[in-house]
Amino acid sequence: MNSGKAADASNRHFQLTYFDPPEGLKQHVLALFHFKWDEREIADRHPGALGQLFFTPYGSGEIEFGDVVQKVGGKPCMFSGFKTAAPFRMSGPWHAIGASLSPLGWAALSGADASTHLDRFIPAEELLGDEVTEFHDDLVARYRSGETGGPEACAELAGWIAQRLKSVPKPHETVIRTVLAWLGTSLNPDIEALYNELAYSRRQSERLVAKYFGLAPAALARKMRAVRAAHLLAQPDLSDEAEAEIASAFYDQPHMINEIRRYCGYTPSRLGGEAEPLFQTMLRMKNLNRLSPFMALGIENHTA
Repeated sequence: MNSGKAADASNRHFQLTYFDPPEGLKQHVLALFHFKWDEREIADRHPGALGQLFFTPYGSGEIEFGDVVQKVGGKPCMFSGFKTAAPFRMSGPWHAIGASLSPLGWAALSGADASTHLDRFIPAEELLGDEVTEFHDDLVARYRSGETGGPEACAELAGWIAQRLKSVPKPHETVIRTVLAWLGTSLNPDIEALYNELAYSRRQSERLVAKYFGLAPAALARKMRAVRAAHLLAQPDLSDEAEAEIASAFYDQPHMINEIRRYCGYTPSRLGGEAEPLFQTMLRMKNLNRLSPFMALGIENHTA
């Protein structure tokens, strides 16, 4: 399987390349990525808006989820998402190979409830079995020896994932599509409109949305509003229309500042700065464009 079209998101600190997934994987994998940051001491944060499966051929460190600190590096890991941005520290050089997963992709690959896997790195073998460790060890050994490069490793990862996707019940696929479409209606979508669209009771709807998106509808909408507003504010060429939509989505400017600080760890005045360059790049990340809410809001027109 060949790696798809590449998009370079590198800057003066690191090299980051996204690859389009093969056509048959685009509902499940938003992008493959190859990342290299060769500085010795690295401190940044991860927004954790989307689930991932990733390998770390080089580098080790730790990531903080509130009072919980987890080690990073050495073994294949997965996460379904974070409630708020998580700070991390790494000893470099640090390289990563991975796949950014859609809500459908997380469910089809892991078979796990996203809401019970928030705010933590899970050893991938717990969800995917010993096969993922065997694949990881072989791929990482060939990457470290120079036999396999980043694009080839991403292509191999895509092929490995494609062979292991499980089916998701069709009614639940409909829930996922409905929630994505609902999020795309506005930066501040109407909660009652979603419940009216779903063919379940309110309580069942809440459980299903949390199962596939990690959070119940109200909490999900609140988080995505802040992440998407931060994403837009991080762009160097924010349009007047986008700025007006952001302003209308919050009660007032202090509300916007507090929400973005809560979910992203930044106040808007700091968005786009150089203090944590990986976080800034991921706020602009191209793979967000593959989720219909972001496309509906026109964010692809502002993506670096």
